[in-house]
Amino acid sequence: MLCKVYCACCNGLEVTTVTVEVSVTDGIRFFLVGLPDNAVKESQQRIESALQCYGFRIPGKRITINLAPANIRKEGSAFDVPIAVGILCASRQLDESVGEKLKDFIILGELALDGNLRDIPGALPIIIHAMEQGFKACILPPGSAMEGAEIEGITVYSAQNFRDVLEILMNPEESCSKIITSQSIKQEAIIADEDSLNYDFAQVKGQMAAKRGLEIAAAGGHNILLSGSQGSGKTFMAKCLRGILPPMSKEEAIQTSNIYSVAGLLGAESSKEHHSGGLLRNRPFRSPHHSITPQALIGGGSKGLPGEISLSHHGVLFLDEFAEFDRRCIEVLRQPLEDGVVQISRVKGKHFYPARFMLVAAMNPCPCGNLYEEGGKCKCSSSAMMRYRSRISGPILDRIDIQLVVRAVKAGDLVFSSGRKEESSRIIAERVKKARQIQMDRYKAKNESFYTNAAITPSRLAVYCKLSSLDEKLVEAFVNKFGISARGYTRILKIARTVADLEGAEKINTAHLSEAFNLRCPDKNEMML
Repeated sequence: MLCKVYCACCNGLEVTTVTVEVSVTDGIRFFLVGLPDNAVKESQQRIESALQCYGFRIPGKRITINLAPANIRKEGSAFDVPIAVGILCASRQLDESVGEKLKDFIILGELALDGNLRDIPGALPIIIHAMEQGFKACILPPGSAMEGAEIEGITVYSAQNFRDVLEILMNPEESCSKIITSQSIKQEAIIADEDSLNYDFAQVKGQMAAKRGLEIAAAGGHNILLSGSQGSGKTFMAKCLRGILPPMSKEEAIQTSNIYSVAGLLGAESSKEHHSGGLLRNRPFRSPHHSITPQALIGGGSKGLPGEISLSHHGVLFLDEFAEFDRRCIEVLRQPLEDGVVQISRVKGKHFYPARFMLVAAMNPCPCGNLYEEGGKCKCSSSAMMRYRSRISGPILDRIDIQLVVRAVKAGDLVFSSGRKEESSRIIAERVKKARQIQMDRYKAKNESFYTNAAITPSRLAVYCKLSSLDEKLVEAFVNKFGISARGYTRILKIARTVADLEGAEKINTAHLSEAFNLRCPDKNEMML
């Protein structure tokens, strides 16, 4: 008898429906074909032990299992459950009515030897794919099923063990208690996020220019570089940035959660947010060490998994000690910063991951870090400074919108500030949220593909960043005198657009451009308007 069970596999973010075809005929042999890897080939032993726990068996006949389409390699242990169901149906150990219902289900899960189901990576994109392909329901292990709690248009069942799978298939109408919904997400008691407690702008003394620059970067989604002395608060302020970013929209949450699901990290991130499943809501903040390899940063490996760049999608990629990163790591940022996508090419195929992130980098201005300090503290030679600065190439610097000089905090700000309260992250976050909403409304009304000022395409720049004739002449004078590139010019206009949005202004004016010039070119103060 021939039986077909439907499951799926992920190739990066691309999902393919896999049909498990099981044929049981006379003879004694077990065939598993369809480009399975070793984890799939070893499923026979796991399935045999699990079935015995529930009174079933693998029949002593000729069993042929084909994983179609046969030209796509099948990796991982997620095919255990559909193969086991197929064997039972094809050998008539289950009622024929079960076989008729299989066409409506996507079934996945790894079997433990005692019949329990273990979670699998990539559940969220698989659930979305099943909905788009017209399947009525998915049966998944508990943790994997929770990833689809907020996806509408398809029923997601949670199966603790293999017996639950069979009960759902035999009586789907009576298995309502196993259906995962948005109400299934158990929010734990409200616990203050560790970052919001330890990293708040209220704890930053002085540094008004740096805080203003970070606020503008957060409001418009701009890349930012903090260059300054050691101990000036660069790292601390960068970590405070997470507390002023607005929450993700549902569309953004689905895109980011898909990446984390494929990487097998969605459950871990959900626990950090104090809920038991569903989509990520807080924007990711990734902070890899400067010893990271280019492959770990951009992604890849034998399975083409996403790297830190893609895991920062719709969030922040913070690179502390920027100049200490391997030159190759810094250079791989070029294309993602420009295109917002990562392409990983391997022998087995190509993988595409979205990578629309904010780059936040921090570094010292020279090897000793005292270049901007008074009193001649810097003892670096000109050649040493040149070698140090050459670690960051011109094309990379040109792609960083805001470049700030952060000087050491003055003693008056540091010691005698007890009577003066600094703005908290909560207050700044409200301004950022309003500015982001202005951008969202503006670009959605025109059906644009972007929703932040930093992502404005060149063809639409003249529409959203109009200047008066006087301002055009001032910008032209600045660009000509300091040799600003075409990319730098567009960055200045985008920053000015964000400054205007923070003020609630419809048009860009001279004051907005002046601040944009200072943020883009902090070492050219003599030309500031």
